[in-house]
Amino acid sequence: MPAWGVPVALIALVGASETLPDGGLRALVAIAGETLIERQAARLADAGVTHIAVAVGAVPAELLATCDRIRRRGLKVTPVRAAGDLMALVQPDDRIILVADGLRAGGTHYAAIARPGAPAILVTGDTMLTQGFERIDATRRWGGLACISDAMVADLASMPGEWDMMLTLLRLAVQSGARRLYCEPALFEQGEIAIVADRPTAALIEQSSLQQVEYGGMGLGRSAIMMPLVRLAGPLLVRSPRTARYLPYATALLWVAVALLAAGGLAAAGALVAILGGLGLAAMRFLAAFRAESAAQNRVRGVIRTFGWLLLGAYPWLVSLGGPDRLMPRFAEAALAPCLAATILLARWLYEDSGKTRRFHWLLPDTDEAWILLAPALILGIAPLMFAILPLLALFQILLWLRLARRPEPR
Repeated sequence: MPAWGVPVALIALVGASETLPDGGLRALVAIAGETLIERQAARLADAGVTHIAVAVGAVPAELLATCDRIRRRGLKVTPVRAAGDLMALVQPDDRIILVADGLRAGGTHYAAIARPGAPAILVTGDTMLTQGFERIDATRRWGGLACISDAMVADLASMPGEWDMMLTLLRLAVQSGARRLYCEPALFEQGEIAIVADRPTAALIEQSSLQQVEYGGMGLGRSAIMMPLVRLAGPLLVRSPRTARYLPYATALLWVAVALLAAGGLAAAGALVAILGGLGLAAMRFLAAFRAESAAQNRVRGVIRTFGWLLLGAYPWLVSLGGPDRLMPRFAEAALAPCLAATILLARWLYEDSGKTRRFHWLLPDTDEAWILLAPALILGIAPLMFAILPLLALFQILLWLRLARRPEPR
């Protein structure tokens, strides 16, 4: 706590003045339908930043519109042209994160640089892959992120003449002996960290990211069926920022439709729509792996997934009570549907507890697998038999996963 009683804040200074060969701003280059500066803002918000200062030379209408979109996400955005402008935003003991113009980096790098402590600089080796980054010394280059103190901003503001804010603050951090956080140059080859200097580079990063997105998460249905289908449509999904904006609403409506169809006695139609709802959830997971996602979006996906899981356990009741006779379901369907939901929940707990040692997670049962198998059974009128088989199949999958996951990895 500073002497004046003002809480310590985490502020970001983001570069948005460098231009591309075609005259546009680096910060406004779109990758997967999302501008670099919007992605930076989302990563900074996850790291605890509440106020972003944008270092600008000019403020075109497109940049103003982008800053307005960032503000609507709950962040303060202030354009700054000189150190004095930045100094007016900084209180004693505040910490400032520097983000290089055109930087694309992962959330782990932002989190590492934002940790409390002395000023820090993300550095990497001086190789052919890192030529776009500022040189720190004979063997190191800047990794595009740094955390500095308010005193360094004050020093810059007191210096006569005009200075490049970002690079001068970086030099002050280097001269003050700021600790260095090293990242491997291989990350730049993989596209996990990059400076986007032109649009062809942005296109290559987008293509590489699409290829590197993992099928992700637990479950045979999602890993073997849903995510491969979503990945085929990946270029179309990421083309427009509206996809990520409206996909949660569309997915939620699909699952509400499943409940309404079941309550109306249309069991098979509800199961078929549930498969589409599973595709929507897989698409949301795909976009989350490829683009920056806010904590609110992650919560929304979790709520929809939980709702779908609860529907699976209550499905026989919804179908039977929604039918013309409103009769209670048969014991097999009534008892085994919750058992199926419970085995899937057990599989998720086992998956989450396994942490970084996860192996063969695609074998585990999930709701997508259950709906894919239930839909034809409901159409053919053998739903009781399928409800009896699925919990046993899920338990077999869990036992097989436990057996395989314990085997040592080959050396």
